[in-house]
Order: sequence, then C-alpha cells, then structure tokens
Amino acid sequence: MKQICYLDNSATTRPLNEVITRVSETMGNFFGNSSSRHAIGLESAKILRNARENISNFLCIQEGDLYFTSGGTESNNIAIYSISNLKRGRIITTAIEHISVLKSIKKLKEKGFEIVILSPNENGMISCENLIDNLSLDTVLVSIMMVNNEIGAINPVKKFSKLIQKKSPNAIFHIDAVQAFGKIDINVSEIGVDLLSFSAHKIHGPKGIGGLYASKKSKIKPIIFGGNQENGIRPGTEAIPLVAGFEEAVLRCNINQTYKEIEKINIYCCSELNKIKEIIINSPSDALPFIINFSIFGIKSEIMLNFLSERGIFISSASACSGRYKSHVLDAMKLNENQIESAIRVSFSKFNSKNDIDNLIQNIKACLISLK
Repeated sequence: MKQICYLDNSATTRPLNEVITRVSETMGNFFGNSSSRHAIGLESAKILRNARENISNFLCIQEGDLYFTSGGTESNNIAIYSISNLKRGRIITTAIEHISVLKSIKKLKEKGFEIVILSPNENGMISCENLIDNLSLDTVLVSIMMVNNEIGAINPVKKFSKLIQKKSPNAIFHIDAVQAFGKIDINVSEIGVDLLSFSAHKIHGPKGIGGLYASKKSKIKPIIFGGNQENGIRPGTEAIPLVAGFEEAVLRCNINQTYKEIEKINIYCCSELNKIKEIIINSPSDALPFIINFSIFGIKSEIMLNFLSERGIFISSASACSGRYKSHVLDAMKLNENQIESAIRVSFSKFNSKNDIDNLIQNIKACLISLK
C-alpha cells in the first residue's frame, strides 16, 4: 500500500498487525464451533472464555454480564429495543446520539413510549440541569453517549448516573461508549451504568465484533432468536476469530500512553488550524483529543474531502453512518448552515504523527489557494 495520511479513525481504525495475525491463526487452527462438545469445539470455547475474561477485566465487570455482538450498532439496538417489554413510560435521550440509538428509540415511540430528546449546549454537551429537569419517576430508560463521535464532546456520565439514581431510581441507564472505549479509562462499577455498548474496530481490532455490558437490573431480552449462545441474548454461532482479535486489541491498549501522545498531536493540530483565518474549530476545548471538528468557510465539506483524498489524505465530513446527510449533531448545536456545510472531522490514532498534521495543513492551504 502506498503511503497515506489516514485521519478518519473515528470511522474505523487500521487493525494492528498482531490482531490480523491472531484472527488469521485462530481461523485456521481453531475452527470448531464453540458450542460443540468434542475436543475441537472445546478449544474454541476456551478462546471465547479467555476473551470474555480479559475484556471484562478491562471494563471492571463480571464475565457473565458481557455479551458479544457484531458491533456498536447491534449493541445499541439490543440495549434499547429490548426494553420494549417494560411498562410504558418515559425514555430520555439526546439529539446528538449515534443514528443507531436514535432510530431504535424512534421504534419505541411507535410502541407507545414517551420520548424526550435533550438538546446539547453550545459545546455539544448535555448539561446536568437539562437532564434533571426531564427525569421523572415514570422514566424507564436514559440513553446518553459518553463521547460524541463527531465533535468529541465528553458527557459527565458519572454525574448523570447519580442524578438518575436519585430522581428516577427504577430507570435503566444506557451509555453508548463506542468512541470512549479503549481511549479513556472506563470502570463500569464506578460509573453506575446498567448498559454499555462498545466495539472492536475503533481500537485497532477487527470489524464485525463488539460488546454489550448488561447488568442484572437491565433484564435485557433478545431481539433476534435462535440458540442459547451468549445466554440467548445474542444467539448464533460465535465468531471465534473475531473474538480473539478483539481480545488482542484490548490486551494491547495502553490508554494512558496513547492518550498523552494523541493530546500532543491534537494541541499541535489546533494551533495550526487556528492560524488559518477561514477556519473555526467546532469541537469544545475539553473534547476527547482523538477528535477535532472544524469548519473551513467558503469550501463545502465534500470539495475539501475530495481534494485531500486525491492527495492521499483521508478525513470525513460527518459520521460515517450519516452518509451524505448533513450532520444532525452540528445542527443540534445550532451552528449556521455555512458552518455545517463546510464541517470537517479529523480523528487520530496511535499511528498518526506531527508529519500527518503538517501534510493536512499544507494541503488545506493549497485547496484554499486553488479556489480563490
């Protein structure tokens, strides 16, 4: 592969070579069905058991509370849609959630649940006051993401948990932690959350595998039906090679070191972006450093994206799941149309360096000059 400058790590990350090797070796050497009771099946079951133990330890949860899924979208769907068996009541979410959350909750509205959608403040965060004002005794579910996938805003989920326990003690609290997992420390027991979604391919693991933490209180139900794999919550033969790759990615996470390295890159990138008068940074100053969202006035996002792509620099104009639609996150933040239409997201990983930022800035300037 030719040299590229990949700055779209919130969409997906390049898998580690060690992950690729682990997936390949597991697929070739441990092909048994983990539900089979013969020796080959038991080998696969052992890999599954070890991965569940290591990933559970990473999140500080009980092994029996971890369910493997196909990724963040399925985890969000199971977490949210499985409460449809509960007594009808209020569901609280936000206008900046991932589309898999918003569409799941829309389906529950059709089943008679009352839906409350909280708006973010100017920094793209949900305030404690906003949440307090909408919590009630008949609230059955609160679903709020930990880190926003477009602007990197970090919500104070631990504070939210305490507020929910106080004002809506019977409510289930779900966190979409897809963008936070493996980047900041997550101690589920300390947060006080009932459901938490996460995915492998955001942390240099394989695509097609993710996880859902579900406490006993959540009493989740399956949304697809089949065998008794994953205690019947997510039936179907487990993808053992992907599970092994997920475990490998988790074992190779060095959160503190990587965070510090990315923070330096973020500071340098913001400094260079601020030198260009046509640019305004949309991410809050205290956002997760892995993500910077900014607008380049006078140039629509797609034009800049294509210009950079032709030069081997890969970014995004919004969440990968949004396709060609404008950002509902920036719209909820009440940014003006020009700012939304010219918005760019760059997102970093351990493979990025200062040279990538220099390359990005140089070519943004070149695009601005070419269009004058």
